[in-house]
Order: sequence, then C-alpha cells, then structure tokens
Amino acid sequence: MGAYERMKKALAATGLYKLDGTTAVDRELQAYAEGLDRARQALEELQTESFVATSAGYGLSLREEAFRAAAPAAGTEQRRAALLGLGAAGPGAFAKQALEKTLAAAGLSVEIVENPPAGPLTVRFLEEPACGRERAQKILEKFMPAHLSCSADYGGVS
Repeated sequence: MGAYERMKKALAATGLYKLDGTTAVDRELQAYAEGLDRARQALEELQTESFVATSAGYGLSLREEAFRAAAPAAGTEQRRAALLGLGAAGPGAFAKQALEKTLAAAGLSVEIVENPPAGPLTVRFLEEPACGRERAQKILEKFMPAHLSCSADYGGVS
C-alpha cells in the first residue's frame, strides 16, 4: 500500500472528506504521496546498501573503494565475501595464513615469507597484480602489521 492509499484510508475513516478521486483534497494527497513514496524508496535503498550482507550496488562499490580492493570479484556474493574478509579482525587475524587470505580478498595473489629472527617479511607475488604495482604496494601498507617491516618481491612474476 502506497502513501496515497494510507492517507486516503486514514482520512476516509473521519468522514470529513469526499475522496472519490475528483476533489482538490485527492489531488493534494496524490502530490504529497508522490514525494513520500520517493522518499520511502530512497530510504529503503539506503537501508539495503548500508550493510555488506544486503548491499548489491553502490554500497559494495563504496566499500571496495574504501578498502582499495584491487579488482572486485565478478558476482555480488563473491564481492560480499571479499569485503567481509577484508573487514574481519579476530583471533589469529594477523597470522601468516590470515594475512595471505586478506590480501587475496584484496585481489593480490601472494605468499608471505618469514625471515627470522626479527628480519623483514617478504611478500612474494605469485602473479602480476591486476591493480598495478603501485596500488599493490598501497594495499600491502594498509593491511600488513605496522610494527613489522616487509618488502615486496616480484621475482616470481613473469
């Protein structure tokens, strides 16, 4: 039921208005309803796009841009899964495998090599990043722990 029908139903119950579609009151209600229906649609879209689990359009695109995701996955479900992976921070989120998974969600195919003791981490690229090396470096800077130094190795990329 749209805004016009709801307003008409509420006013008809009072018995004060003739609402047969020909009166000035009907036309005024229709004008109000047009604006109210558009506002309702905009709010419903905003609510849908506000959450990763329900967004399918600009909500996903804006989050991908904020996370600097290298290349959005083809389908909506894959895009959602990638964003949820990028936003996950829980126990073990900064372990080697978790970091590799996070970087994969950002579109980078890498292997992290630990160089003990207290040596820098080496992020070995398995493929040329689709986003380019400069943007890949920014993604590394964003997701790698700040207290660990790391270097990028493109030696395995053909």
